[in-house]
Amino acid sequence: MIDQGSPAIKTTMPTLHPTSERAPLPKSSRTLKESVTSELLSDFSQVVTHRIGSLLSGIEGYTDLIMAKLDSKEDRENAFRILESVSRVGGILTDVKHYQESLSLKKEPKDIRKLLSEVLNLLADSESDRLVFECHIPAGISAHIDQTKIKQALLSVLRNAFEATALHQLPVSLFVESTEGSRSVQFRVYSPIPILDTSTRKQLFNPFFTTKAANLGLGLTMARRIFREHNGDVAFTSSEIDAGAEFTCTLELDPK
Repeated sequence: MIDQGSPAIKTTMPTLHPTSERAPLPKSSRTLKESVTSELLSDFSQVVTHRIGSLLSGIEGYTDLIMAKLDSKEDRENAFRILESVSRVGGILTDVKHYQESLSLKKEPKDIRKLLSEVLNLLADSESDRLVFECHIPAGISAHIDQTKIKQALLSVLRNAFEATALHQLPVSLFVESTEGSRSVQFRVYSPIPILDTSTRKQLFNPFFTTKAANLGLGLTMARRIFREHNGDVAFTSSEIDAGAEFTCTLELDPK
């Protein structure tokens, strides 16, 4: 449920402004190099996802056959673990596939309140139970967006926070606001777990950087890419190192 009049979130929600000796390459050289690298990575990822995907299908099929003949509960549980691992690897391949594809946006007007309701409905029960949610936006504001991709991006940022707080089942806050006369809406996602390591903070949006063994490190990268394609952004906005972690997603609104 969207709470329009709930009291202010108790959790502190700070804000941070973003902060080689080798001579930089000329812009034209960098652009050419980045283009060639991107093309090579795209070709490589297509081959890898196809080959590994075929192997995973085989593993899944053989495991299903074996499970039908297993009598021991322990053996069946071990087989289920194999299938869970296959599913996780499949999820990683899906992330790679989405990363190497060009973004094709289908933009249409979308009411922001309805968008939020749909995002919240996609959360698992265990996630909804830990969410502290506040919405302070005027009625009737909308944005021209690809709603599927924006929902995907918001869920990526939210689930990044849920994963960071999962061990101690700590709450995650989502605070949505748009000031009177503003041309944008901000979705601020806060978790009380700080990111203390300076190197980690600098690499948060780097593709394939992750501190979690089960992730590929593309969630935040793709979220930022999607918001930027909508003339918005995703930024790490915690003002104090030890005050928790806040990510702010900014989306441009339609003119009234």
